[in-house]
Amino acid sequence: MKKQTKIPEGVEVRYTEPGDAKYLKEWLMEPGILRWFPMVDELEIDDAAVRWIAFSRYKCSLTITKNGVPCGIATLYLQPYKKLIHQCEFGIIVGQGHRNEGVGTYLMNSIMHLAKENFKIEVIHLQVYAENPAMRLYTRFGFKEFGRQDCWIKEEDRYVGRVFMERFLK
Repeated sequence: MKKQTKIPEGVEVRYTEPGDAKYLKEWLMEPGILRWFPMVDELEIDDAAVRWIAFSRYKCSLTITKNGVPCGIATLYLQPYKKLIHQCEFGIIVGQGHRNEGVGTYLMNSIMHLAKENFKIEVIHLQVYAENPAMRLYTRFGFKEFGRQDCWIKEEDRYVGRVFMERFLK
């Protein structure tokens, strides 16, 4: 696992709570962020937030706070089947005003630690828009591309692909 970096000042990590959904919705509604997610309107964002936050009941979702205010969430999408429990997908989001401050790095370290230590996850994976600059973060954390879908999202008259990435947790 990646060496733990210095904790940014005022930053803490806790389990996600249902009330964090309002922050998740706010971050997803940011025009610069929504571009990297498949939702298109508030109704779809509400649905996505409910699904994302629902995993909090399993204590497999972490919220990072800065000076007590949520600024990012990462969630493990645990598998219910015995043959699949060694692996899981995860999602991560950091609010616009907290990027490039070490918050995302700390959240990535924390969610990978939770996956390995609490849930014995061996392989963690994600899917990301093919053009998303977050791919640099995932690559820095040792994620490798294992697949691609070129025509995943249709935005007006163009298709946008997605990249599947994974990492073994040692």
